[in-house]
Amino acid sequence: MKVIYGITKSNFGGAQRYVFELARETKSLGHDVSVLCGGDGTLVKKLNEENIRVISIPGFGRDMDLLNDAPRLWFIIKTLYKERPDVLHINSAKMGGAGIFSGRLLGIKNIIFTAHGWAFNEPRPLWQKLLIKFFSWLTILSAHKTICVSEDMKKDVEGWPFIKNKLFIVRNGLKPFNLLSRDESREKLRLTPDEFIVGTIAELHKVKGLDILLKAWVKFNKNKVAKLVIISDGEEKNNLIKMAQSLGISDTVVFAGFIEEARFLLQAFDIFVLPSRKEGLPYVLLEAGFAGLPVIASKVGGIPEIIDSGINGILVNKEDNEALFSSLILLKEDAKLQRRLGSALKEKIEKEFSLEKMVRETLALY
Repeated sequence: MKVIYGITKSNFGGAQRYVFELARETKSLGHDVSVLCGGDGTLVKKLNEENIRVISIPGFGRDMDLLNDAPRLWFIIKTLYKERPDVLHINSAKMGGAGIFSGRLLGIKNIIFTAHGWAFNEPRPLWQKLLIKFFSWLTILSAHKTICVSEDMKKDVEGWPFIKNKLFIVRNGLKPFNLLSRDESREKLRLTPDEFIVGTIAELHKVKGLDILLKAWVKFNKNKVAKLVIISDGEEKNNLIKMAQSLGISDTVVFAGFIEEARFLLQAFDIFVLPSRKEGLPYVLLEAGFAGLPVIASKVGGIPEIIDSGINGILVNKEDNEALFSSLILLKEDAKLQRRLGSALKEKIEKEFSLEKMVRETLALY
């Protein structure tokens, strides 16, 4: 088959990792694979390393710009007309709309849309949520099939008219990867061997709830017995740094910035935290589980499909910094519980969330 994957941005968040993994595995099975995207970020670099053809859309970004996006839409239409793929597999809202319009216009026989998280679940004004719901419905209706990466995501939309039979659940899957040792990881992050480290890898965006984590950290770390390490970058970085300063916790919070393949450093952490306000089915939790870490995460999106609270991790309600604080205290004071939860999560990830399973189920829809 000739398969084109489409995604708006070429940074390396969860959706980009999904595209990269699928493109690499689909190519390895002998199919003709290309990736259509905006920018020249980490995704493009990694695809080039795998000799996967990248078709860059000049100036294509996440923000809507009706005047300047018209020539970009025309570029997508011309590209798809020239390529004539058997399958167009699109990801992210903006590429979803542009790809479906172009693909339908050209009569592409199999247009797949993967929803990695519904934007209407983000904190927004009601009118925005209603508008986003309408365009989400239109995207699903116009695609031939829509992949939801969690059961929760499917439940959010399956009651909408005319789309129930278009929805399929294919959960994200993980390929085993090498982890640096605890000492090596801490050396790279400039942490001492004996510090107690709570960490996260999350884009510095409001939906990741890192402000909630900082509020919990004030209470948890009154005696400065631990450090919080936040890996990645994003639009909220300056706000979060200022917040840490105003709360008086700057000396125990490390903003490590973007680190390529940060997952290799997961053994540096004693506890992994993901306090998101919205999620699909986050790769980073699969990676933290693979590393055998005890996890505290918010009860949103597909996270409860990974974490069974009290069995292989701890779930807290979103926005609840008190529950997050209490959970941090509980885990820090019980090393045995840390090991039990981490071991149980690792077992579940290896058993239920393999990349092989994800690829097999996805290609079955092609």
